[in-house]
Amino acid sequence: MRNIILYHNNLLKFGGVDTFVYNFVKKMSKFYDILFLYTTANAENLERISKYVKTEQYNKNKKYVCDICILASAWGQYPDSVIAKSGRYIQMVHADYIKAKETNFYYQKWFKTTEHIGVSEHVCKIFKELYPTEEITRIYNILDETQETKTILKLISATRVSKEKGYNRMLKLAQELKKANIKFRWTIFTDLELYNQKPFDLEEIVYMKPSHDFMDYITEADYGVQLSDTEGYSYFINECLQYGTPVLCTDFPSAYESVEDGINGYILDMDLKNLDVDKIVNNIPKDFKYKEKCSEKDWIKLLDKKVERKRSKMFKVIAKQDYKDKRAELIEEYKDKEIKYDELGNALIKEGDIYIISNPERAKQIEESGLAVVIEMKEESKKERTKEPQKENKEKEVKQTKKTTTRRTAKKPTNKKEE
Repeated sequence: MRNIILYHNNLLKFGGVDTFVYNFVKKMSKFYDILFLYTTANAENLERISKYVKTEQYNKNKKYVCDICILASAWGQYPDSVIAKSGRYIQMVHADYIKAKETNFYYQKWFKTTEHIGVSEHVCKIFKELYPTEEITRIYNILDETQETKTILKLISATRVSKEKGYNRMLKLAQELKKANIKFRWTIFTDLELYNQKPFDLEEIVYMKPSHDFMDYITEADYGVQLSDTEGYSYFINECLQYGTPVLCTDFPSAYESVEDGINGYILDMDLKNLDVDKIVNNIPKDFKYKEKCSEKDWIKLLDKKVERKRSKMFKVIAKQDYKDKRAELIEEYKDKEIKYDELGNALIKEGDIYIISNPERAKQIEESGLAVVIEMKEESKKERTKEPQKENKEKEVKQTKKTTTRRTAKKPTNKKEE
């Protein structure tokens, strides 16, 4: 079996050249005796390479003999002490060398190189334009065998990352998933700066700024997650269910008004003691029905409902001059005409106008202002209260009030025009 030395100056954990090295030794070790030489290397990547071939850190003072020498990259130093008995020194070309100049890379050929391998047609074309006398052959990157794959667990939250919203529980859930070797991605829509909250130091968690347009993310997710201490009636939970996405939530009381455990999600206790990672991952609720519990009709029914104010006492207010009533919302009825308002919502009262209020404190304020006469009324029917008085009797009613009614103590009239 012929032996090959594959050399890489700096083996990284991730990268195109580093992937080439791994895939090459894994597949070609069935046909050749391969030694992988390196100057520096990422320990994790080196370990998985060593499962297939011998590995050794390059020693420039040592002679290395092989049949063929392959240089995985043109970056860094070359292994001058390597001797290929066949005279074949192959240099890999992984990049467009014109574009590579933009990153301050300039190809310097090793004096031993006899041929080049380009990983795409484009790479070979550019290389030949730059170095027309050099030999280069196209061989596309070799791939690893396809592996059995599982879809990752996709979670989504739209919440403050704070204590009452379940900060510690969220961290615990993520840690339990990692402990169970579950691959997941958790997208959290939140504003960390607003609440000065420390983000979770987990690569599986992706933070997004708050948005009103995140329904696409909801439909993509396997679960919406809401692990709060309490919720009045969680919008986020019901939005997830509305779009067919089950939820993981804590057992705050209102959760049971939306979530059926095992049907459209899972309800967890506050300590997450009943957290069953296997069930969550392998039994994701699907095809459940969701019916919105509120509609426009509910609000229309409420807002159109006729409500009688509770009246303990009624007071007739008879204006003695023009003024503005700043508490127009307390006016129960207005006799003879409709209320007119200014731009601030004050009722525009004219001399002789009559209206009724049922707030004793307000009645006292108006009377003490001297702008109107206030009469405490006896209980009478609505029909009698709203009966339109004759215009000619209004002035007479004002003049006769002091003689015919028991009045509250009043201040002398002032020149105030607003009350």
